[in-house]
Amino acid sequence: MKLDALVAATFLATTAQAVGPNGPGEQRLTGEPEKLANWRWPNPFTSDAHKQFTPSCEATAKFDAEQYILEDLSEQEPIGLLAFRDALKEVFSTREYPGSWEGIDPHGYDRVLLQMAYDEIPLAVREWHEHQERTDGEGKGLFALYPRPAPGTRVMHTITIPKEVPVPEEWRERDNTRVLLFSPGAVYETLPLWVAEGSDCEATLRDLSLYTGELSDGGVVAYPVTHTTPNRKQKRRDIEIEIKAQVLKKNVEQGEAQKEEL
Repeated sequence: MKLDALVAATFLATTAQAVGPNGPGEQRLTGEPEKLANWRWPNPFTSDAHKQFTPSCEATAKFDAEQYILEDLSEQEPIGLLAFRDALKEVFSTREYPGSWEGIDPHGYDRVLLQMAYDEIPLAVREWHEHQERTDGEGKGLFALYPRPAPGTRVMHTITIPKEVPVPEEWRERDNTRVLLFSPGAVYETLPLWVAEGSDCEATLRDLSLYTGELSDGGVVAYPVTHTTPNRKQKRRDIEIEIKAQVLKKNVEQGEAQKEEL
């Protein structure tokens, strides 16, 4: 469900309220968590079919992020995202909510948003995002890039992506002043890119045409195998995410192996 469609579904009065309560005393909307009907990224590493394959290459990496819920859009940093409240509507009201972890939609104010420093995101992921925005690709609007706001200020619009490819060096040098906001479900579209750099199979992991939610010989699978939970009781929002990707090779059964030997 789109963030603006949440208005009708929950009988809220304004679109602004669709991305979080305005303050104390406002009714807190909760929903029944459910799996997205169109979710196409099952965990390949817990599948029984995974035993039929041996990874010819594997790569893992860990990332730091902050995890918020929509309710935090009424709170100031560091426990909230009030600075981005209006700007987020501009992006996320244009497409369906991509889901939280494992494709679950918590609904209501429990929907999850992640924030990461842009310069700490692998370059391959940044370039994928920029390409989608520049070309109006299918991934446009999955991620929202903003300037890091000064204390007490509001961000109103996303950062405009340069048309040049690659982007000008002076533009890239300012990545340390930017942040990326997105739902956990958005990362599943690009998982191999997060771990490709420096791996023994970098070129293969960068080729997203090989990456699907299905296991196949020569295919690429990936998953966020662990993600911690923020300690909200202590007003913490920091989490750690571990992503793993594999290039698969189908196991040769005994009969087939004997034929090859002949």
